[in-house]
Amino acid sequence: MGLTLANPWGLLALLGIPAILAIHLLQRRARIIPVSTLFLLEQLQRESQGGRRVERLRASIPLWLQLLAVLVLAWVLAGPRWLEKNSVQRIAVVLDGSASMRAAKKAVLEALPGDIRRLASATAQTELFLLDSRRGAEPLYHGPAGTEFTTALTSWDPAAGTHDLSPVLRLARNLAGRDGLVLMVTDGEIPDLPPGVQLYACGKPLGNVGIAGVTVEAADGKTVWRATVRNYAKTPETRTWTIESGGRASAPESITLEPGQVRQIQAPFADGMESLTIALSPDRFDLDDRAPVLKPRPKTVKVSLPAADAAGVSGGGGPLYAPIFSTLPGVELAGAEADVAVTGYNPLSPVLPEGPAVIFVEDPKPSSPVLTGTLLVEKHPLTTELNWHSLICQDGIRLPLRQEDEPLIWQGDRALLFLRGTGQTRDTQQLVFNFDLRKSNARRLPGFIIAIHRYLDQVRRKLPREEWTLSECGQKLEAAADSGPAAPALAIHTEGGGADRSLPSSQVPLLRAPDVPAIMEVRQGGRLLLRTASHFADVREADFTTRSTKRDLSATTAAVTQRHSREDPAWRAWLLALLGLLGLSWWFISRSSHSGQAAAAPGPLSARHEAKTPAPTRT
Repeated sequence: MGLTLANPWGLLALLGIPAILAIHLLQRRARIIPVSTLFLLEQLQRESQGGRRVERLRASIPLWLQLLAVLVLAWVLAGPRWLEKNSVQRIAVVLDGSASMRAAKKAVLEALPGDIRRLASATAQTELFLLDSRRGAEPLYHGPAGTEFTTALTSWDPAAGTHDLSPVLRLARNLAGRDGLVLMVTDGEIPDLPPGVQLYACGKPLGNVGIAGVTVEAADGKTVWRATVRNYAKTPETRTWTIESGGRASAPESITLEPGQVRQIQAPFADGMESLTIALSPDRFDLDDRAPVLKPRPKTVKVSLPAADAAGVSGGGGPLYAPIFSTLPGVELAGAEADVAVTGYNPLSPVLPEGPAVIFVEDPKPSSPVLTGTLLVEKHPLTTELNWHSLICQDGIRLPLRQEDEPLIWQGDRALLFLRGTGQTRDTQQLVFNFDLRKSNARRLPGFIIAIHRYLDQVRRKLPREEWTLSECGQKLEAAADSGPAAPALAIHTEGGGADRSLPSSQVPLLRAPDVPAIMEVRQGGRLLLRTASHFADVREADFTTRSTKRDLSATTAAVTQRHSREDPAWRAWLLALLGLLGLSWWFISRSSHSGQAAAAPGPLSARHEAKTPAPTRT
């Protein structure tokens, strides 16, 4: 059964030992001198006086009783408690994996291990769980408090954006149990912290200037990058920035920002330059000091037009579909090896393509009545927030609607726009405009063009084709990969650091950008699918003006000690012993005083008498 002290400050009572020794060392000793008469001393009361000179310490019963009383007093005030032999304390330490904790990691490494050791000393056994808030159910460490815990804490690398802490706190409570301790390690106050969770904050306000966003645009025939730089501090800050590419850096340029100011820096890509890195002069928070940039290469979707339209003529005179599809971004007009076929439906030739297609009804009749009835728009990504109520078309022939088709726009009993699934699994969809485009005002409606663009964008995202993009750290990425049973895994490579890893093709929806600024490549079977440059852009994590420190665990340690130990059963006996020692000391001192007064009684002139003589003074 171990021993712990509920109030270690009680040991300060031991300072009474040197105080008592000092009193006894400075006690002035009596001198014995012969006198001829005693009548002048009979009325004087004998008393002990102190002096400046240190005398030789004389052992006496009151001295030892007083020293023993100080020891007993210190023991009682320290509150000794005996640890329960089989007591186990479970502590779940949740590390905030947010990127802002990178600036507080040093303070956490300096303070947390010591506080955990003090908590562990309050019980016979301690079981620790170390959790990262961004890694879910996979603990960084599980075991007793010791060097392995410190090693796991050192390997912790916070880099995530702002995220919900509720799931990991619920997990921590389940691991710690009802009577266990949950410690939330972060860098500031957390509003609405769940009951029973102890806050352990190690942050402090910092002045940070960082890159808050990056874009790339075409301007005047050149590709121009633009970076947004923000000062999060409450004081003016000055930084320098450079451009790094091919192992070389440009000349530094200075930028000064007022408190809270946002400014843009920009420059064109040099000829032949495909990637670069924007670098600010470093500060305490490093994630937003560098931003890699790629010259985007979007995937293009190849579209084939009807032969007559591609040749520049169509049934109505002049091309009908080419003006529409040639102006859409990311669209390339192609021939037979197209990704999407644009075709018309004619009941005299009802054969339609099997793959992705945009189908228009072509009515051979010269004219038909205008279609009337209430127009209803279904809620769907292709039609949301688009205005279709000004659409006018004729009630000509129609493409029969199948049971598995998905209508998007109705007018009366006619589906004007619907999706049709093809193939065995019906996962390949065709966009069908169930009216004659030449006999409507659809080409003048923005919603018509946007709906086609959205459909082609859906097709584009599914194409397993090389793409270069910009992304934010931790952002969910889309990579069109083969996902069949025999499809190879995705090989992920991060330039400038980070180990290569693989991802099963079935887990492509879990693909995310790196947590730190870097360029990442995704390949499948040696074929490059995606190359993305990630930069940090979470302004909430980059703002350190409200960070604070709060890591006092004294009350928590006392509560843990109280729960897993029992008080000294002999504390009443120690109090009685203290009173007895004080009483005995007082009795011996009084006894010596009465003996001295008896020796001072009148006697023969030849008797010797003890008398105090004043110490000599210097004049």
